[in-house]
Amino acid sequence: MDLALIGTVAALGFAAIISGGVVVRWIRAPRGVRSRLRHAFGPIAGAGESYQELHTGQRGLQDSIIAVVQEQEQRGGAERDADAPR
Repeated sequence: MDLALIGTVAALGFAAIISGGVVVRWIRAPRGVRSRLRHAFGPIAGAGESYQELHTGQRGLQDSIIAVVQEQEQRGGAERDADAPR
């Protein structure tokens, strides 16, 4: 068999497996359009974010949000006291 044909068949098989997984996750997802989309495509988005982190060397969106929330919680007490009416 031709090597290009083998590669094409392998790529199509991989795409079919991924698509099947998305469909199964979509069916098992809780009610609600947004949550179903998030539930179905969450692993693909996570893989894309990991890929981007590895190639750019920067933190991903989720890690960045966690860091910002932790910084705000640490500084939050002092900022609230300064803004409070006296």
